[in-house]
Amino acid sequence: MLKGLLMTFRLLWLLNLLTGALYYFQINVPLRVHIYVGFAIALVMLGIGALGLRAAAGLATVVMLWAVSLPVIGILQLKHLNAPDLPYIQITHVLLGLGAIAIAEILGKRIRLARAA
Repeated sequence: MLKGLLMTFRLLWLLNLLTGALYYFQINVPLRVHIYVGFAIALVMLGIGALGLRAAAGLATVVMLWAVSLPVIGILQLKHLNAPDLPYIQITHVLLGLGAIAIAEILGKRIRLARAA
């Protein structure tokens, strides 16, 4: 199950990174595609976090909180479209997304190592 979640996660974050960049550069990509894929990423991260609660409870909790924060910051951008602070929110969202990739992969490795021991 972990392998499937991680592979799904990898596919989704690659797709979302692409759709986010295309939308930012105003190439014809509907924003709702990026949003829906982002919610799917958050759900997969919650699943990975739930699987990791026995192997690394602290990291699993961080992954689950991270999964909730990503869509919150993403949706916050919609309220600030014409505000001067929008670039800061966008940068935060991108950094959270890149961090999500790292911590989900780290938790996946810790789960595999705990199962092997």
